[in-house]
Amino acid sequence: MLVALLLVSWWPCAVFSFSLRMTSTSGVGSSEAAELSRSRLRESFSSMSGKLTLSPEIIIPEPSDPTALLLQSTQIKNLSEQLRTKAKANSLWMSGSLSSLQQITSEQEEARGSFPGPLPVIYCDYKDKQEDCSFSSIKEAGAEGVLVTVNSQNIVSSPSDFVIDGDVKSEFEGALGCGLQPIPEVLVDARSCSKWGDDDVMALVDNLAMQCGGDPVSIVLSFTVDDNDSGEGDEGEDEGIDLPLISQTVKEKLGILGSVRVLAGENRMGQYLDHLKGKGFSGAVLRCECVPGYRMNPDLEAVTNFWSAAISDLKSTKSKTFSFRSKNNMEKNLSTQWFNYQKDVMSSGALGEESAASVRDMDLDSGDYMGF
Repeated sequence: MLVALLLVSWWPCAVFSFSLRMTSTSGVGSSEAAELSRSRLRESFSSMSGKLTLSPEIIIPEPSDPTALLLQSTQIKNLSEQLRTKAKANSLWMSGSLSSLQQITSEQEEARGSFPGPLPVIYCDYKDKQEDCSFSSIKEAGAEGVLVTVNSQNIVSSPSDFVIDGDVKSEFEGALGCGLQPIPEVLVDARSCSKWGDDDVMALVDNLAMQCGGDPVSIVLSFTVDDNDSGEGDEGEDEGIDLPLISQTVKEKLGILGSVRVLAGENRMGQYLDHLKGKGFSGAVLRCECVPGYRMNPDLEAVTNFWSAAISDLKSTKSKTFSFRSKNNMEKNLSTQWFNYQKDVMSSGALGEESAASVRDMDLDSGDYMGF
């Protein structure tokens, strides 16, 4: 009887105590989740060896019918796996539906405890979605961060003139409140920034932190040429344009990622990445514009093959001499995949007429290929 009375008297207290612990955990859960995401992203955006980290941007098209939906599900899983195991990307940036996001993050989570481990996923186009695309739903779908373009109305010419768009601070607070890391994308005038001094990038970082309420885990710098006659894919490549130098002080504070939109082929991507590395950038976000013909044919299988070959080649430590040309003497080789893919795209006319001397000199049938 005494034991029964003790149990009856203890039970309400135990339930009340457990309830308090659960309430306390849920109250700080989003903060802990945000810090965990920050730690994972910080590791993914920088390399201890000093190499550039490479992260592709993927656009998942909306399927047109139920059959296409089923086929796409298999393609999404394969894409997610190949980017982790073959390409060995450092993170994955994606645009698409929340269901596509969840499929990718679920596949990545299956690699937990394996090598290579799961890639953190950053969601890119939450503002353009008609579906319920709140920060909480993005977090529930498995994303670690969201890309936020902070100055779409005011391209930066000078760090002192940098002003964020009106709703950016509230977006940062909303993302952090749901356990997501907001990753700011800053649009920079490429011609102006070539004249920046050593301390100007730090001034930009400090100005951004002040306006947004704190230091982000990383910043993406997108260099644009504000000319009416500038063509797509000319990001930061006009003659006389140089990128700003990222000082050691900035690198110790956070990682600076360069946005890459140059069209793959003739080693354009490789040269641009060399430029970023020489300027002290910690990594690069390889945007969808790098994929030849992606607007005409956003085929996930082709995109998977492209990034598997491209990132592997760009990360390779093999010598890339002899004008970045090579013979494909092996049946199964990533270079062969790029050669076959490039040949198809060139034949379709997506890269323009094959009139350049570098193309005329290529013996594609014998296996010559151009670097990415």
